[in-house]
Amino acid sequence: MKYHIGLISKLLGLSAGGIRLYEKGGIVRSRREGEGGYRFYERPDIVSLMLAMSYRGCGFSLREAEELVNTDDPEIVAASLRRREEKLEAEIRRKEMILARLRENREMIERAPSELGRVEYRVRPALYRLEFMRGGDLTLRPEDFPLFRKWRELSPFVFPLLLGSWERFVSEGRDENATGLGLTEDDAKMLGAEKLAKRGEYYPACRCLRAVVRVEGLFPFLPASYLEPFREYAERERLKVTGDPLWRTFLSINRNGGGMRYREVWLPAAARS
Repeated sequence: MKYHIGLISKLLGLSAGGIRLYEKGGIVRSRREGEGGYRFYERPDIVSLMLAMSYRGCGFSLREAEELVNTDDPEIVAASLRRREEKLEAEIRRKEMILARLRENREMIERAPSELGRVEYRVRPALYRLEFMRGGDLTLRPEDFPLFRKWRELSPFVFPLLLGSWERFVSEGRDENATGLGLTEDDAKMLGAEKLAKRGEYYPACRCLRAVVRVEGLFPFLPASYLEPFREYAERERLKVTGDPLWRTFLSINRNGGGMRYREVWLPAAARS
């Protein structure tokens, strides 16, 4: 039985140009009825087209689909499907991680109004930090730019992470911040990026005072009022501050109106001996 290209186009939902593309790729072969006659295809061509379209739907390229349709070795097909299966599994894992991150961020934003200024004592997860700016000045050297870009490529799992100075807050009543990128140790492991993460500074999990604050305006120093509740909580609960605060920015809005940022603050602390 002979099938003209127009009929196959309607049957499979492929344009004539698309069918010719598959033909050019070696998946189907057309014939002509006499010299200058219409191009036509036969039943095996339709089957090959359907198989190739199925492979394409699984993410194979046109060239890969051609190789799978034309090989005479079933093991080659099985090996190709196995490799694609593994790649899809990795993509699904990453999509699931992105979904979890979206849900986490959304829940943090929803909880933020009720958590503002409320200090808690809990464990901060282990994380890595790559500093790139201090006091408004870029601290990375040009040779460090490729490393910074590799960290940025881990988005949306990296986040703005500022390092403050508790000593400066205590002595001067203000907190100067150094800006960096943060990545939790758990995310680094799931992303297979531990080697890259270790090129930043490591902060092991520890007990911290934790709170959500809202920062308005643009300034390199944070007023004492943002950290004062931490000092009051530490004194009340007889805790000793053991490190500098880390500020994770999880929401930044109203840029044109002067800026408003919501930050999760972690301040290391331990019971007084």
